[in-house]
Amino acid sequence: MTLQIFNSLLTMTSVLRLTTDLNSIPKKNILNTPILSNKFVVKHNYYNMIYKNNIEYHNLKCWKSICLFDFNLENQKDENLIFVLEFNINKDDINNQFIKIDNIIINNDFYDNKHNEIYKNLFFHLNNDETKLISTNLITFLENYAIKNKINKIIIDIHSNLERFNYELKELGFIPTNRKCLLNPFWIEAEKII
Repeated sequence: MTLQIFNSLLTMTSVLRLTTDLNSIPKKNILNTPILSNKFVVKHNYYNMIYKNNIEYHNLKCWKSICLFDFNLENQKDENLIFVLEFNINKDDINNQFIKIDNIIINNDFYDNKHNEIYKNLFFHLNNDETKLISTNLITFLENYAIKNKINKIIIDIHSNLERFNYELKELGFIPTNRKCLLNPFWIEAEKII
């Protein structure tokens, strides 16, 4: 598990775009940080399943927290959520290795806007530019993971009505396929070739 704290959204997204190893970020001098401030906390969990050694699971979460120096005082909850990215690296078939996005939620994304009455109680909302910045850099983060692991595609399940795809995934380079999602017959796979 890796836990990093960032002073700004721009710094956090820049780091996600540049590296896949959050442990490689040097810690700053605690004397240069404000005593109490709002910061962005990023937590990265990754593990292999015992019965599936060829699949590596990752969970990347970010939330806004009040911090005492560099110690976050608030846990992640719906009200302070910035993003959640759950993905796995599947190396079962050596000829068909891929990264599968299991879940991606970003504050003020497609579902927040579509189902506004559910999400209007959030503690804060990102603006559209911030949401686009985060989604672009999360996909770049996954592309860097793919390049690092010599994988040539990223897959995500999308609804067959293509609403979310047209809203945000199309401009990120994903292409819908004819393959059905395994868990839901109304969903299809979209992929991005790297």
